[in-house]
Amino acid sequence: SKCTQPFRPAIGSLPATAKCCTTDFTLSEIQNQMCGRMSSSNKNAKTPHQYISHTKSFQTDLYAHDCPHIQSHKNFMDVVNANGGSFSPEYKMLDYKFTKHYTRQMFLERVLADYNHTDPSRVFFQGFEWNDLYHVAKTPFSMNTFALDKNWLALTYTRNQLQNYFQPLVDNGVTAIAPSISMLLGVDKNSNLVPTLYAKVAKELGLDIVAWTLERSDALSKGGSWYYSTISQVLRTDSDVIKVLDVLYEDVGIMAIWTDWPSIATFYANCKGILLR
Repeated sequence: SKCTQPFRPAIGSLPATAKCCTTDFTLSEIQNQMCGRMSSSNKNAKTPHQYISHTKSFQTDLYAHDCPHIQSHKNFMDVVNANGGSFSPEYKMLDYKFTKHYTRQMFLERVLADYNHTDPSRVFFQGFEWNDLYHVAKTPFSMNTFALDKNWLALTYTRNQLQNYFQPLVDNGVTAIAPSISMLLGVDKNSNLVPTLYAKVAKELGLDIVAWTLERSDALSKGGSWYYSTISQVLRTDSDVIKVLDVLYEDVGIMAIWTDWPSIATFYANCKGILLR
C-alpha cells in the first residue's frame, strides 16, 4: 500500500502492474522487512508474490533463497573498500518530486559527500542526466564521469550532428560516453562487426567509451535480444560474445564494459593481458 503504484492484479487483457520505489519506504523498512532479489515481473500475476516471482530463464534466484540483506549505500561502500574495489555510482532519473526544501542539487551533493574520504581515481560517476555530470566534473571526482546514453536516434546522425551532440560533454569536462552495445556496433557489407559512426566520432573527440551490458540478455544463438539488435543477423552461437567483446575492445576502443556476470569479461581480459574495467 505504500508503493507509488500499489499492485494491481491482471484482469482479462489488462496486465498486472505495480511500481515501488526506494523513496516509498524508510531505510529501516527496506533493511528489516525486505529481501534482495533480481528484478522481475509477471504481467499475468494475480498476487504480489506471483508478480515478483518471475525471474527470467537466463537469470537466477541462486542467491535469493535465504532473504539476502539489502545494504545501504554506506554499507555497500564499506564492503567494496574492504576488498579494494572501485565504485560506479549512478545518479538515477528519479520519479521523486523534488521540492525547494530538497532539490536535485541537494541529492547530488548528498551522494558526493559519501565519497569525500575516497580516492577520486576509484570513483566513476555515471548518469543519463548529463547536467548532473557537469556538476560532478567541477568537483575532485571529475577524472571519471560516464555519460550514459540511450538516445537511439543518435545512430541516424551525420558526423557533424554527432560532433555537436558530443561537444557539450567535452566542454564540461565529462570523460566518457556510455551507450549500449547496440549503439557501438554495426555490420558491414561483408558481415563483419564494425564500429558505428557514433563510436568513431566519440573517439575522435577524445571521449573514452564504456559499453553496456554484456551479459544481460538471452542466448546469442537466439539473437541476443535488444542489446545486440544492430548485429543479431551475424550472431550464430553463444561463443560469439567473445567476438563482440574483441571488436568492442580492439576496434571501438572501449575502456570498460558493464556486465551482469564477470566471468566472460574477466576471461577475455586475462587472455589478452589487458586492463579492462
